[in-house]
Amino acid sequence: MVLRLSVFLALFLLVSCGPQTKELDQTSEEKPFTKEDATSLFTMRCASCHGEDGKLGVSGAKDLSISTLTDTEISSTIYNGKNGMPSFGGSFTQEQLKALVPVVKSLRK
Repeated sequence: MVLRLSVFLALFLLVSCGPQTKELDQTSEEKPFTKEDATSLFTMRCASCHGEDGKLGVSGAKDLSISTLTDTEISSTIYNGKNGMPSFGGSFTQEQLKALVPVVKSLRK
């Protein structure tokens, strides 16, 4: 029973922190991707592991409030994944990736 629960929890975390459908990723060409859009994207796709404040740490997610990564490193980590974090390269547009960087940096202390 404990094994089943552990497997279920592991699968749940993997699915909730991993790439999801592209419903959010298809931004309208008429409307630029805004800071508010990027914040919403973070809330919907990143906060389940990192938390709204970046400190949650589910499944080993890094504490974003103490991150010292550069813009390029943040973008690369989102795009390629790292350690337990899955790759979101196929899930986000370049515009979305670029817009997520300041959102992640805004969580720093």
